[in-house]
Amino acid sequence: MSNPLEAPLSLRAYFMKLGARLLIRPALHEPDMARRRQRVDALSRFTWPAGGATYTHGNLGGVPVEWVAHPASGARGFVLYLHGGAYVVGSPRSHRALTSRLAQAARICVAALDYRLAPEHPFPAALDDAVAAYRALLAQDISASKIIIAGDSAGGGLALALALRLKSEPLPQPAGIVCLSPWTDLSMSGESVKSRAALEVMLSEQLGRDSARHYLQTQDPTLPLASPLFADLAGLAPVFIQVGGQEILHDDATRFAQRASAQGVPVTLQTWPNLWHVWQLHAGLMPEANAAITAIASFIHARLTGKL
Repeated sequence: MSNPLEAPLSLRAYFMKLGARLLIRPALHEPDMARRRQRVDALSRFTWPAGGATYTHGNLGGVPVEWVAHPASGARGFVLYLHGGAYVVGSPRSHRALTSRLAQAARICVAALDYRLAPEHPFPAALDDAVAAYRALLAQDISASKIIIAGDSAGGGLALALALRLKSEPLPQPAGIVCLSPWTDLSMSGESVKSRAALEVMLSEQLGRDSARHYLQTQDPTLPLASPLFADLAGLAPVFIQVGGQEILHDDATRFAQRASAQGVPVTLQTWPNLWHVWQLHAGLMPEANAAITAIASFIHARLTGKL
């Protein structure tokens, strides 16, 4: 049986990759921050959310949240989803294709958090919002064993930072953590930052460094709660990671997986060699994204039912 992770790009993926280079990359590199945010959210017009999904606005711990549900969603648990965008852009709206497909595939309700963005709200504002939302879920008598923390890119790093904060509060760990192309090292020290720059479709080293400055201001980029790669990882909930082989954050994922595993954290790492940064945003439009969502849903199901 062929391995879908290593399969050649589908024709649809080829065109999605071209679109990411021509549309998403320029939006992310827009110099005016207000316009950058508008352009990133506008890209949601080129995605395909799951049919029948509903989006309800509310709050968790005083933080705005978009509840994403699907007719297939059940009461088995919740996903607290932290969107990507280098801590400076992005919103629940920009990620509806991903969150709605996740709600459908995992048969679960997704709470997509609209956390505060830098530079107006620097570190640790986003992390404080994530902690407040998690506390609010627990306050609703939702067991931590029924909560999955998930996120992509900066949101993946934020999901890990949230789990680290839970250790120090102390609050119970979630059932699992899902990270899609996580940004775990804001110092941009991974070898892939340079070695895979020519393959990278969306990001750039300069964008990473500029965004880290917006988020951290004058603080050290190796702070563990900003860059989970440098943290004491022992005691974290099981982690599921997907990363593309053609992205500059490849080593952020692989180095984190290695360090976490060495410290006793159960880690599942999927490297998709021919894919790019957060290709899961194209769920519904390309088979590789659909397959990735299915794999994530399987992990979530296993963690919430105690079968992994």
